[in-house]
Amino acid sequence: MEPKTKLQVSKAEAARIRQKIRNVRTIEGDSGGSRLATIGDAPGLLKLLSDERVSGDVYTLPRPFTPDSITAWIKDHEKQSRDGVGLLMIAEDDMGDIVTITDFQFWPEYAACEFGGVIAAHLQNKSVGTKGITHLCDWVFEEIGIRLLAMTASPENIRSHKLLDRLGFERMGEMESVRPDGTVRRSLYWELGE
Repeated sequence: MEPKTKLQVSKAEAARIRQKIRNVRTIEGDSGGSRLATIGDAPGLLKLLSDERVSGDVYTLPRPFTPDSITAWIKDHEKQSRDGVGLLMIAEDDMGDIVTITDFQFWPEYAACEFGGVIAAHLQNKSVGTKGITHLCDWVFEEIGIRLLAMTASPENIRSHKLLDRLGFERMGEMESVRPDGTVRRSLYWELGE
C-alpha cells in the first residue's frame, strides 16, 4: 500500500525522516514503552499471534504463523529499519510476555506513515489500545517528522472505524490491501495530516 495523498517532499526532508527511523530503538510512553523486535522474540511473537482473538484479520501479519514465518518477518523488518522505511516494535508485560506489536510502514518520499498492530486479548477493551494509538500518532508526527498518517481497517472492524473517526482521521473510501502471502483484502482507508 501507498498513501492516496502524495505530499511534495524534498530529498533532504526524506533523508532526515529515514535517518530518524534508522535511529529508533525504543518508543517511550506514559504506560511503558516498546522496543524493536529481535530474532530472539520469535517464540513470544508466535505465542501472541497464535491467539485468533489477537491476530484476527490483520492483513500485514505473516500467515500461517510458524517459527519460520515469524523469523522471516522479523528479519524483513530489521532490513526495513536499516533502510529507514519500517519498524516492528513490541511491548512486554512484567512477566516478559509480549503483549503488543506495532508494525510501521513509512514512505519518507511522501513524509507519510501507516501503522497497525495487535494487543493481547486480556488487555483488549480496556482503553490500552486507544491510548497507545493516540501516543503513536503524536510520536510519528513529533519525533519522526511525518506529515501524513494513512490507516486501513477491514470493513468488519467497527472498533477501529470508530477509533479512527474519533481521532479525527478523514475517511477516504476503500482500497485493496495485499497480505504478505499475496492475497487481497478490501479495506476502508483514512488519512490524518499534521
